[in-house]
Amino acid sequence: MKKKPTVSVIVPNYNYARYLRTRIESILAQTYQDFELILLDDASTDDSLEILEYYGKCPKVSVCEINKKNTGSPFLQWKKGIDLSQGDYIWIAESDDFADIHFLETAVRLLDENPGAVLCSLGSWFVDENGETLQKEYDRWTRAQRNYKKGYKVFRGSDYVAGNMYWRNYVYNASGVVFRKAGLDLLEESPVFGMRYVGDWLFWTQLALRGDVIEVYKKLNRYRKHSKSVTVEGHRMGLAISEEMDVTRYIETKVKVNGYDRLVRHGSYFKHILRTDAPCSIKQELFDKFAKYWGNGWFAYGVERLNKYLSIFIPLLNRRRMNRCRIGWCPF
Repeated sequence: MKKKPTVSVIVPNYNYARYLRTRIESILAQTYQDFELILLDDASTDDSLEILEYYGKCPKVSVCEINKKNTGSPFLQWKKGIDLSQGDYIWIAESDDFADIHFLETAVRLLDENPGAVLCSLGSWFVDENGETLQKEYDRWTRAQRNYKKGYKVFRGSDYVAGNMYWRNYVYNASGVVFRKAGLDLLEESPVFGMRYVGDWLFWTQLALRGDVIEVYKKLNRYRKHSKSVTVEGHRMGLAISEEMDVTRYIETKVKVNGYDRLVRHGSYFKHILRTDAPCSIKQELFDKFAKYWGNGWFAYGVERLNKYLSIFIPLLNRRRMNRCRIGWCPF
């Protein structure tokens, strides 16, 4: 009888033939080899099929499945891969990214050592379409975290959500995360898989609330940033804002957030709605949803604007940064 793999590596692909070989080769080259490889394609129209058929013959590949019709949602591909997976741990390795050979070894070791942890998030270098490293920094580690001797820290999930995920999706790239499959029993009834833009934000939030979160202060992932993407376009047209408000509202029902932070956060949404290029009909829908969740937004908007101005002179008022520092503090 064939031994069940410890890790299931899921590669969801759609029209990324240009990067697919690099992605798969970076997985096969991992120093940790106890994994299965699940290759999924969402009805690509480029040369992806030919590449997937080639790698589908690899002994590490347990599933190679090609959709005949595009689902329209990357998160539905996530769900399919998770349903097909056999491992205790899951790595959703996006098809346009690639990883250092020690990525999986590092994540698995820390998850094994911390059985209460549901996810392990590693740092990422940003690369462009040609694989060149960009200067953009998204990990936003504090000085203490960068100098922490152990090279990682374990957070209580509820603290991580309140201090980080409330403000933005700090788990910004699925390729930089390995998570425990046992924490996913709640997702059958989750709205994640019906979302188009920020389903990953809700996914990591719900998962973090199930246990501890490990942050590794080492960049072992390469995250390819595209100038044009579904998420970028969704923000420009205001479509992503609606889903983002849903995530924030969900977090407020699950963890304690003080009133001042709520006002600043709500005000930032009101600002984005005011400034979006969305058609008037969509803009009105966004204002209506805001009013349904949080009432009149002008006061919150005023607090947010004042907070932004005063935080230049009083750094303690930079709520995103201070909340991050509060949960990220650790001794040298």
